[in-house]
Amino acid sequence: MRNTLRYSAAALLLTLGGCEISNQPAAVPEANTAALNDEFTKDYLTTSKEVEKDFYLFESKTGGYTMIFPADAVISKEFNETRETFYETIVYGAARKDADIMADATFENKPQTQDIESNLDLLSTAVGYTGEYKEFKEKDKRIYYAKERSEIDGAISYTFFSFIKSEGDYQAVEFIYNATCEKSDESCPSAAKDQEKIALKIMNSVTFK
Repeated sequence: MRNTLRYSAAALLLTLGGCEISNQPAAVPEANTAALNDEFTKDYLTTSKEVEKDFYLFESKTGGYTMIFPADAVISKEFNETRETFYETIVYGAARKDADIMADATFENKPQTQDIESNLDLLSTAVGYTGEYKEFKEKDKRIYYAKERSEIDGAISYTFFSFIKSEGDYQAVEFIYNATCEKSDESCPSAAKDQEKIALKIMNSVTFK
């Protein structure tokens, strides 16, 4: 669904750290969260009230789906693209105490999404993965999930990714959630487990419209 170049751009944004995120001015007094304090991000949220603790509800500009969105995250203006109602990609990040977070959600509503194997191959290529996927079936969608661990320049990167396919139509979301922490940090493994739970929570929240 998405190409390696776009994933590299997301990785670059993560490498730059939380610059775009941590330097956001608290211009909106209604809530002390990064998501609401950033006007670009706020425009994607259906309400300024949390739908559950630490999460708002995100709605795609295509109108194709919703998902929960972390209150401490900010959507990048640079790595963002929407094409009418059939394609959208967003990248968002958050700087947390235990890890730096970068996530990429790509939506497509095209016949090509029906070819699950090809889409999983593209996703695997994008993240450098060679293993198998776990399949989770739900009433209105199927989730093909996997994870990968890698080490880069003294840091450990945990990537949790999935291809989420709507049942009965062409809608699909490719979701990649990356958590990076210092290799020297003894809490890194436990932080990765916590971040995987969050990643799965977001994936499971995807609701097609």
